[in-house]
Amino acid sequence: MNVRWTLVLVAALLAGPVHGQQDAFSRADTSGDGALTPVEFKTFIDGLAEAGRAQAQKVKAAGRYGLAFDRIDKNGDGLVTAAEVAAMR
Repeated sequence: MNVRWTLVLVAALLAGPVHGQQDAFSRADTSGDGALTPVEFKTFIDGLAEAGRAQAQKVKAAGRYGLAFDRIDKNGDGLVTAAEVAAMR
C-alpha cells in the first residue's frame, strides 16, 4: 500500500462519527494523559477496526500504524492528542 493511499485511509478513518471515536480514544489512552503513545495509538486503531470501521481495518491489515501516527502527530512530539485527531477531520 503506498503512502498516498494510506493517507486517504487515515483521513477517511478519522472523518467518521465523533462519539465512537472519542470512546475508542479514551479506552486506548491507558495513561489517562489525553495523548496516545504509538502503542496506545495502535490500540486506538485496533479498537476502531474491531468496531467495524472499514478504514481502520485496512490500516490494521496493512500494518501502517506508524505512518498513520506520524501523519496525525503534527507537532512531532511523539504523542497524538485528541485535538490532533480532530484536526484530521
